[in-house]
Amino acid sequence: MNFKPLILVAALTLAVGAHAAPKAKAGKARAAKAAAVSATTMPAVQSGVHLSDGIAAVVDNEVITHRQVEQAVAQARQTMPKGTQMDANELRQQVLAQMINQSLILQAGKRRNIQATDSEIEAVIAHNPSIKNPSAAVRQDIADSIIVEKVRQQAIMQNSRVSDSEVARYIEQAKQQGITLPEADPVRQYHAQHILIKADNDNAAVGAESTIRKIYSQARSGADFGGLARQYSQDSSAGNGGDLGWFADGMMVAPFEEAVHKLKPGQISAPVRTQFGWHIIKLNDVREAGTPEERQQNAVRQYLSQQKAQQATTNLLRELHSSSYVDVR
Repeated sequence: MNFKPLILVAALTLAVGAHAAPKAKAGKARAAKAAAVSATTMPAVQSGVHLSDGIAAVVDNEVITHRQVEQAVAQARQTMPKGTQMDANELRQQVLAQMINQSLILQAGKRRNIQATDSEIEAVIAHNPSIKNPSAAVRQDIADSIIVEKVRQQAIMQNSRVSDSEVARYIEQAKQQGITLPEADPVRQYHAQHILIKADNDNAAVGAESTIRKIYSQARSGADFGGLARQYSQDSSAGNGGDLGWFADGMMVAPFEEAVHKLKPGQISAPVRTQFGWHIIKLNDVREAGTPEERQQNAVRQYLSQQKAQQATTNLLRELHSSSYVDVR
């Protein structure tokens, strides 16, 4: 299956935790070393499970068979850069570690009642011409990958924002240590506020949509947007009037960014649904970060945001490993 990768191997590589069997722990160093080899989405571990295939790992309520691992290894080899050399056992351990991580996140998503809608599945299929007449199993794999990405994005969204003070502090420390900071190309940046009503599944989304539309009506009638955010928003930015600060493309989820692109400064978006729930967005200003100082600040902000995103994924996996049963056989 070759639909668009949703999970980066490097982001999902984490040694099996305290609940793992000794065999799993022995592969820690090799799994970490192989982290950057490929960027591919592993098939859902539960699809087409046959116990006669032999169990490679038990992950809480799911099993991963040796057959599934070998299929995933073959897929990984197809996506590896030409000339890449890797020991077969090392690659297998890396692939299995990734499948375990995906299973843990997927099960966590299902426990939270996070779902993949038909429209989201169709969007993945539409953007991948190689998927033709997908079977039910392929659609399930796509749905599972969407759920995994939603869980990961929730963790990232909650922990990857970078404040102006963090950027200034990093730049100052770099100067003190004589480190040259990169200058980014001019980037369009947006200053916006938003109000979020959370909804992790379709049932919750119905009530959330009704609530956000009432808030939207108040905002369109002239009510103070910041005041509405403080009163109603369920995002961590609520205390600051929903202010998201300055951000560039690539820092927000796609539906959110698409809505921002359609706005002019001062305008408020119609309700927008993302994997986090329903939003309304107010665009305050747009700027081109064209001066050397602005480019530098933007480059540092993007770097720190990426670091926080990676750490958020690592923390998510560490938490799941510590609270789960994983037995590698």
